[in-house]
Amino acid sequence: MSPGAFLLVLSAAFTHAGWNFAARKVSGNMVIMWLSVWCAGLFLSPPAIYVVLSSGLEESMSSTGWQNSIASGVIHALYSILLALAYQHGEISVVYPIARGSGIGLTALLGWSLLEETLSIFGSIGIVLVFAGILFLGIPAYKQSKAFQKISLSLSVGCTIVAYSLVDKVGVNHADPIPYLCIAFLISASCMGPYVWKNHHGSILRTAKLYYPYILVIGIGAGGTYLIILYAFTMGQVAYVVAVREFAVVIGALLGIIFLKEQLTVAKSLAIIAITLGLICIKSG
Repeated sequence: MSPGAFLLVLSAAFTHAGWNFAARKVSGNMVIMWLSVWCAGLFLSPPAIYVVLSSGLEESMSSTGWQNSIASGVIHALYSILLALAYQHGEISVVYPIARGSGIGLTALLGWSLLEETLSIFGSIGIVLVFAGILFLGIPAYKQSKAFQKISLSLSVGCTIVAYSLVDKVGVNHADPIPYLCIAFLISASCMGPYVWKNHHGSILRTAKLYYPYILVIGIGAGGTYLIILYAFTMGQVAYVVAVREFAVVIGALLGIIFLKEQLTVAKSLAIIAITLGLICIKSG
């Protein structure tokens, strides 16, 4: 993996952990998550309009780009709903590792089979280490009450991550990342709308007034983070990008331990070491 792509994805890991920490602090409030998706789309709208006006609509978004952007938006809507539900039932140091880690191996496999990507020996070892480390972080979930519910929700989030990662890897080869992501977020927010309105319509205005700082942090954080990832997709293989991005689980777990007083265990310590060694292998590969 090139140094530029590696540093780009690593920076995205920090911002990704930050907005997920904010999401966990509000216990995955569905209205906040929905308004944050709108915030992300609106945040990206001015630069997206500028790109389209500068280069032309056909140049910035081909028909394949449009199709993938729409598909990504629908998948992201499902991802946001499932993530909010997962955070309502579990700790960030449990939900985040399982959700992010479960997709690493499958993404690498599908990237190899569908996108014909090849991995070096060091890169493959790195992906395995990151995958193993992240699953180690999720060990506490097996000992908690309602373990099946928490793990199932987290794994469901992981499946959506695999889906939109592969869709977006192809999509950004046919579109400029900025309008591509802007459209995806706006479609995602629109798709979430009926679900949120049906279940939470009475609290939308009150939630917006009380929690607008969280909405801004999560929305802008999510939009900025994934924009970085889309640019990284144009520079590197999807398996490497997804694996390096998951250093965010280490940051997320540490934030949960330090600020939310979640427990530091031997398993978590070993997991952090494994993930760090995995990143070194991926960088070398």
